[in-house]
Amino acid sequence: MQRRGVLALAPAVLAGCVTSARDESGPRNPPTTPRGGEPEAGERERWLRIVGSDVGEDEEGFLVLSVVVENTADTRRTDTLVGTATVDDTEYEVSQEVSLAGNTEAAFELVFEVEYDEWAGNGSLTYGWASEM
Repeated sequence: MQRRGVLALAPAVLAGCVTSARDESGPRNPPTTPRGGEPEAGERERWLRIVGSDVGEDEEGFLVLSVVVENTADTRRTDTLVGTATVDDTEYEVSQEVSLAGNTEAAFELVFEVEYDEWAGNGSLTYGWASEM
């Protein structure tokens, strides 16, 4: 039966696909996640916390950073979210004021004036709170 021969080769063929896919995916320099966790001695307590992020492209092809923010306080808190995309030594900075009611979570988008494809090929991305940068 020839089916056994084909089935015996399947793991070897699939293994090659998995390893090569890992080498080719994602931007050269993925986003740098801001420092998280509990405040260190002498730092003010951070009520607004970044709990997730995702990089994508908008309808016009521009780089978009979606950031999920959580307010751990019982009352409304406000801060400024800042992101910097760097492509070929050119920096593109964008900021947005974030205001959340107590004990809530929401996503906010930072849209950069650089094309996603240009950034993905040779760019880097950092983000965090204006008060910490």
